[in-house]
Amino acid sequence: MEAGEEKYVGWIRSMGWSGLCDLWARVRMGQELGEWPPGRAFEFLILRAFQLEGAQVIWPYRGEWEQVDGAVYVDGLSCLVECKHWQEPLDFSPIAKFKARVDRRPAATIGLLFSVNGFTLPALREAQVQPVRNVLLWAKPDVSLALRRGMRAALRVKWRKAVEEAAMDYELKGEDFR
Repeated sequence: MEAGEEKYVGWIRSMGWSGLCDLWARVRMGQELGEWPPGRAFEFLILRAFQLEGAQVIWPYRGEWEQVDGAVYVDGLSCLVECKHWQEPLDFSPIAKFKARVDRRPAATIGLLFSVNGFTLPALREAQVQPVRNVLLWAKPDVSLALRRGMRAALRVKWRKAVEEAAMDYELKGEDFR
């Protein structure tokens, strides 16, 4: 963890579901987030949501070669987490870079790439034709629904759709949670 990050971990750990949902509303609307550095609140929000549901969470850290937004161990899955809070939808470059980072881990590792503003259509098309089989893409509607219905349940649905339909960018729907 980088110097000074302990206070962010402390802040987010003090939040329950209500606080996380309020923070998510502010993040997705692009509101000022006080002392949070740009993009950090989103990273910590995602990790805390998994933690509240019993997942083992590894908070952001800097390795020898890279900065890692976090990791989540839940329901038999080992997940590397990347969160992007950019003004525009992501093009394919961040997806490819994250996939390369995931590929440096054991084969059973999957990547969870969260984007507040989604992904461009060309990025989604490229993700379908490139071998991005181990990275699940999460856009704003996915995060909103997962926060309401459960991050673990959402992850299980997205993983199932990836396995059964090769849909790495599957958009969650309310009926998925029945």
